[in-house]
Amino acid sequence: MKLYEVVDSIQMWIRTVQERYRGEINVEFLMEHEDYLRYIIESTNYLAELVVEPEGFHPHRFVSFEALDKRKDSQQNPYFYFDEEDSSVENILENLNKGILYMIE
Repeated sequence: MKLYEVVDSIQMWIRTVQERYRGEINVEFLMEHEDYLRYIIESTNYLAELVVEPEGFHPHRFVSFEALDKRKDSQQNPYFYFDEEDSSVENILENLNKGILYMIE
């Protein structure tokens, strides 16, 4: 799996998710380059960051997704996903979908 495959797939995925969950989440496109993506995704109770970047000195290969509860009086139950060396594009998208469902439920 190459970075450009992940970038292309996530760009298509984020637009599909934005359309499917209109009214439930808001997506802010902070950065979209051929080898780097950064989005802020917000629902009523959660705030998430999705980053796609080249391999480097971080705990993931290409993809990082972290969602935090933004309610002040709620226990913090974060959802996070970091892809690994053997992650497929399908596996990455499956885990990102889990993150979106976590944010809207």
